[in-house]
Amino acid sequence: MNNPVVIGVVLAYFVLMFAIGAWANTKMKSAKEFLVAGQSLGFFVMAIASFSSIQSGWGMVGGTGQTYSWGLQALIAVGLFAPFGFAAAWFLLGSRLNWIGKKHSVYSVPDLIRIRFQDRTSHATMSVAVFVAAVAYMTAQVTSIGVIISLLLGTSVATSAWIGSLVVAAYTMAGGMLAAVWTDLVQGVLMVVMSVGLFFFAVQVAGGWVPMLDTISSTSAELLSIDGVKSPTYIFAFGLLIFVGAVGQPQLLTKFLMLRDMTQLKWGAAVAGIAYGVTTLFSVGIGLATRSMTITGDAPELENIDDTAIWFLDSVTHPVVGGVALTGLLAAIMSSASSFITIGASSMMRDLPGAFGIRVVREVLWSRVASLTLVVLSVLLTLFLSQVVFLLGALGWAAFAAAILGPVVMSIYWERATSTAATITVIFAIVGNLVISSLAARDVITVPEYMQVGGISLLVSILLFYGISLMTSNRHPDATLAFLYGGPGARTDGPLAATAPTGTSPAATAPTASTERPDHV
Repeated sequence: MNNPVVIGVVLAYFVLMFAIGAWANTKMKSAKEFLVAGQSLGFFVMAIASFSSIQSGWGMVGGTGQTYSWGLQALIAVGLFAPFGFAAAWFLLGSRLNWIGKKHSVYSVPDLIRIRFQDRTSHATMSVAVFVAAVAYMTAQVTSIGVIISLLLGTSVATSAWIGSLVVAAYTMAGGMLAAVWTDLVQGVLMVVMSVGLFFFAVQVAGGWVPMLDTISSTSAELLSIDGVKSPTYIFAFGLLIFVGAVGQPQLLTKFLMLRDMTQLKWGAAVAGIAYGVTTLFSVGIGLATRSMTITGDAPELENIDDTAIWFLDSVTHPVVGGVALTGLLAAIMSSASSFITIGASSMMRDLPGAFGIRVVREVLWSRVASLTLVVLSVLLTLFLSQVVFLLGALGWAAFAAAILGPVVMSIYWERATSTAATITVIFAIVGNLVISSLAARDVITVPEYMQVGGISLLVSILLFYGISLMTSNRHPDATLAFLYGGPGARTDGPLAATAPTGTSPAATAPTASTERPDHV
């Protein structure tokens, strides 16, 4: 592409990201600001940031390819179920996590495991799992960043991957999660506007909505059928994974720890869900339009369906329009990357040392060092160890959902949940998804077409957590919902008091008894 106007747009976007990072850096006073934005966010910023951190390159680039390949089924599996997943997360977890976060100084998912189970093994296991999965997500984002920037600036993919990754690292290291959420706000708004505009443009290029569907129906009617390309059981499992999995994504859960006022949660659910639904127009418009153009001979048959969005923007749109749209895709990718950089850094330099009773001084400094380490590691894995990248890439949405749904979501509702069940479930979620996906990709095992591996692993993890919890018990007397929510019987001492987060006292991390409860508790 290498158009001067496009290069100017990209540079202006980078400058804006740097400016937000520099502003956020002036607010950095402690780990609280770096990891949970000082728990100061209003609902609109938090809602847009939560949707944009999930609607990444996997959602927009991958979703467009799936629409090109699956047709209507992709819209049902992702565009319909994901917004309802946001609503479920808000109403099931929002007020509870916000309450727990403020009462116990909880800044991360492993932090929550520490408070809920008062157990170092489960705390350490979740810390490692979140770090590994964060690196896995980052490798996928780095690959997409490299491809898009190479198209925009005309540089090599390797050079582009370094440029984009270091830009994200710079503003995230400067301003932590505070910078991440405010850049997510800008990126989220850009994604919404871009999605609406490109939907209408793509449909117009294909001759209009009805002619486009008629063209697809003439040769590929199954693309417009609910039970078309994939079996209903596969679509159900995939939809379940998207719906329930949204509740188990750490980049969303940590946003609940940042909200200033719990009473605004009900509005956030609507804003995030609607915004996510609108951005699916990008995939619907470009995916169906490209399929129609392939049938009419105006587009080549794509060997790799993930190239659908990139091909359309690079080959069909005006260079300036395509450049701006590719910048929007870059924003979608960077919004996820910045969140995972901070989440992974927290796991490396705060959660894992804390699980072993190691007190880290100068947390903000070491969190920045960990952020840069995670980014460099992800780029190196992407560029030089493609086999490892494939293995890490298997740890995505499904792995996070399987690791978090039981140990976090079920445990804050269910008194009987145990630390042993949490540890085993997290190990299964990470190792199980990795092994099954790897063996299936190499044809060592055959997964029936009517089965969706991620959805199945999610169901197994839930049953595993439930069954093991019934067979085991917690050893620590504070591993109760009464302590978690600060109710009668909450203790202010105990063996884990020494592993309280830096800058807090044991009394601060163990809330005093109170008859108050968060909404829905």
